[in-house]
Amino acid sequence: MNSVHSSDSGSSPLQRPPASERVQKVLKAREYRPRPLQDFCKILFGTALAAICFNVLLRPNFVAPGGVVGLSLVLQPIVGWEPAFVQWGFNAVILLLGLRWFGIAFAMRSLTGMVALPAFVLLSRDWPALTDNILLAAIAGGAGLGIGLGTVFRANGSVGGFSTLALAFHRFFAIPVDRGIMMLDGLVVAGALLVFTPEQVLSALICITLTGRIARGVLTGVGNSKVALIVSARSHEITERVLEEIPLGVTKLSGSGAYTGDQREILMIVMRPAETVRLKRLVREIDADAFMIMCDTLEVLGYGFKPHQ
Repeated sequence: MNSVHSSDSGSSPLQRPPASERVQKVLKAREYRPRPLQDFCKILFGTALAAICFNVLLRPNFVAPGGVVGLSLVLQPIVGWEPAFVQWGFNAVILLLGLRWFGIAFAMRSLTGMVALPAFVLLSRDWPALTDNILLAAIAGGAGLGIGLGTVFRANGSVGGFSTLALAFHRFFAIPVDRGIMMLDGLVVAGALLVFTPEQVLSALICITLTGRIARGVLTGVGNSKVALIVSARSHEITERVLEEIPLGVTKLSGSGAYTGDQREILMIVMRPAETVRLKRLVREIDADAFMIMCDTLEVLGYGFKPHQ
């Protein structure tokens, strides 16, 4: 058995580290490590981008993007207040409520974004408008706002606002978070009907839709990971070489053919897109007849990938 094992793998058992050590090596290579400074920079970048898009695209064309930012724009022609100060005021109240409802850890994660976004809105308020086309402003502004907010969320940050209230609705009234945000944004749109033209309100709906979809895409990633399912008579050798050469984690599943009744191991491997070429080449070298399915995944949570939020 030892001689066969040695010839299949290309090395002797004495040269190969124990399986537990190889597994630890794989896990350590893919371990998620918090990067506070990098996350802080991402939050600043995301809030700056969102604020600039608001001032050069949405604000000049009176397109309310939803949330506290949109509410501040709706209130501006009514009370004449600078949107940045309105945002700070609402965020301060929401921060205190979030501190009471969700604790200090949640409040601290939200603090940077809640302070930075209105600050960048204030700093860039005199920048010239990029376009006076309302539809173009809604599309470009919604996309830029979505990228900015998605970057903040990806850095485990928050800009407070309606998302905190939506979380409270979910906790106390069992209302889904996305539905709570839609309800609150709907109130902003209803308020916009009182002060803006129908064309501006319809453009705001486009902006809100784009912002939500793009922010979700930035947060979860579009095709950010791949999953491979491999069925092969040489699954043991594929597993050994994947663990040693790429390295990737491998999960073994039990399966059987419905027609033949043959028992087979099914290897499930989750990877980043850059690792797919190496995996396909490796499988082809070992077993050119292997059956392999490669799929896109919307999101991967857990050890070695994104942490559970």
